Amino acid sequence: MTFAERQALRKQAIIELNLGNTDEYENLMRKAREARPDYKVPNQEVWGSDNAKVIERRKMVKKLLAAGYDNKEIIAKCGTTDTTIRKDIRTLKKLGTIKD
Repeated sequence: MTFAERQALRKQAIIELNLGNTDEYENLMRKAREARPDYKVPNQEVWGSDNAKVIERRKMVKKLLAAGYDNKEIIAKCGTTDTTIRKDIRTLKKLGTIKD
């Protein structure tokens, strides 16, 4: 999508916002944003958080799960509680970052 096409989407989104259609506004702005060639998916959508420490821990959990470690070994390697690791695994499964 060219720059001019993205600008046209943004203009249409502003018109929808002025008409009070906030859902349509958000959809059009999302389309325009995601059509950028250098657009990156936000960390929130991939890892479930924007916090750098949480993202690093969840990356480690994903890597260790793929390597075949069990929860107790992952807890020892990450240095966190079992509740935190279980929540990380549940979140990663829900987001589709890891498979069952």
